[in-house]
Amino acid sequence: MDKETYQSQKAFAGEKKASMLRRCVGHDYTHRQIYMITMVTEGRRPLFGKVVGRSDADAGSPDEPHIEVSALGQRVVDEWWATALHHPEVEVLALQMMPDHLHGILFVRKKMEKPLGMALRGFKQSCNRHYRELVAWPASRPVCCVGNATNRTTGNATSRTPQPPRRRPHPRHALCTWLQ
Repeated sequence: MDKETYQSQKAFAGEKKASMLRRCVGHDYTHRQIYMITMVTEGRRPLFGKVVGRSDADAGSPDEPHIEVSALGQRVVDEWWATALHHPEVEVLALQMMPDHLHGILFVRKKMEKPLGMALRGFKQSCNRHYRELVAWPASRPVCCVGNATNRTTGNATSRTPQPPRRRPHPRHALCTWLQ
């Protein structure tokens, strides 16, 4: 789909604004209040799971539409409900997972020292760490880090567990080829 067709079909949504421009100017996000949070995956990739079931199924039946969360989706759910453990002034009221986004309701019970955005930043960082562990890291494992190494002090072969690389290998490391 070209950009012009896309623009004509999204007339109802209006222009996209940066997230900071969608926030209420002058609002203090440390106050006691209930907040409705929506977070979307980059590129709206369906990383959290998939919707299964039939739309014509009766409510309560096994065929009722529901989301089957992926391993990453389950970790995101666990992190969301753990928010109150890291920030005792925040109470988690609800969470609704979708394949490419989530909706959550948080209740700030007492004034926070730092804005709610700082708590959400920690949540996102944890989710990104899980993403790297489950999705990004296994697909980009360097071949040279897999296998056995020799212990220099004893001369015995030891199994070496590969660790996620902090950055791509230096170009001089010609033996380090990346799996696609």
